Amino acid sequence: METERVWVEINLDNLLNNLLTIRKLVKNKKILLAIKADAYGLGAIEIAQFLENKIDMFGVASIDEGIILRKRANVKTPILILSPIPHEAIPYLFEYDLIPNVSDEYFLKKLIAYSKDNNKRLKIHIEIDTGMGRTGFWTKDFKKIWQIIANENSLEVEGIFSHFPVADSDLLFSKRQLKEFLRLIKDLELNKKVLHIANSSGVLNLPQSHLNMVRPGLVVYGILPEGIKSKKIKKLIKPVISLKSKIVSLKYFEKNMSISYGRTYFTSQPALIGIMTCGYGDGYPYQLSNRGEVLVKSKRAPVVGTVCMDLTMINLNNIPNVTIGEIVTLIGKDGKEEITVNELAFWANTIPYEIITRLSPRVPRVYFRNGKIWKIKKNN
Repeated sequence: METERVWVEINLDNLLNNLLTIRKLVKNKKILLAIKADAYGLGAIEIAQFLENKIDMFGVASIDEGIILRKRANVKTPILILSPIPHEAIPYLFEYDLIPNVSDEYFLKKLIAYSKDNNKRLKIHIEIDTGMGRTGFWTKDFKKIWQIIANENSLEVEGIFSHFPVADSDLLFSKRQLKEFLRLIKDLELNKKVLHIANSSGVLNLPQSHLNMVRPGLVVYGILPEGIKSKKIKKLIKPVISLKSKIVSLKYFEKNMSISYGRTYFTSQPALIGIMTCGYGDGYPYQLSNRGEVLVKSKRAPVVGTVCMDLTMINLNNIPNVTIGEIVTLIGKDGKEEITVNELAFWANTIPYEIITRLSPRVPRVYFRNGKIWKIKKNN
């Protein structure tokens, strides 16, 4: 990456390892991989093409994300749109063979009307709100909704699902959700449908929630949700993402000199400061100002001063023989040291999901297979 100022490295071998680890864990259950938000920032087209025929279903957030996979990635795998869509977009479901999430009565009736008017049939998944407090039918209302659906030949109910909001932190609440979901399924004799509720945390923490399909995302991308205690899982799941940059300038600062915007940092002693070509315009959080750490020559170096749009400063006093052009690891391993996405999220007072999905499209993604570059994705 001689000409690049910052880049993301994506280890596809580790990605496949993680998927196979989850497949062994859930045994013969189907797997829907959440590939929304550009595969959590990794690149939906590349990930979908790599995993085609290795996954049972992909999950996206919108019609547009589904169309991109069909048109640009030539994906044939079933695609479920996990979020509600505008009823004006209904025709595209049929055109691109996409499966909608049906989560409110208004959309359901619009979908039925379009199907009838055009003499077309469509597979759907129905969302039940068992405690997520977001989209989906309340369980108390679902029997009425099911009567509407059951009498319609224009729709094929392939699946029914719900969401865990706290499967990483409140297993008692999650178990109550699962119980309520399964009670409803049993009452309406829907056990033969594709049933799914388990996200990454559910897959790892609640084996009874695997049902006949699971919906992992984060864990396949090599990041463990908070609250996972299993040492075995921690050993089996391998990191997929690395974020790297370069030092482009070295400056000696005397004591009591300020660094960067706002003058939020003053040197307490003479210091060698390295300037690296990565900032919040690349997705490196502004909140890491005076708080984050990076790896240089297998050692940790603190971020000093305010993170800028394109540049960030680091203190190199404890790292000897640093030269301009030195590689900086912001996420990932360097020797025996490692900075994880979870660690970065903790410093930035956010969650791992946000760290990786906020990585800017201007940052090239470099995909590795068998230790060699497989593909480089650039948006500029």
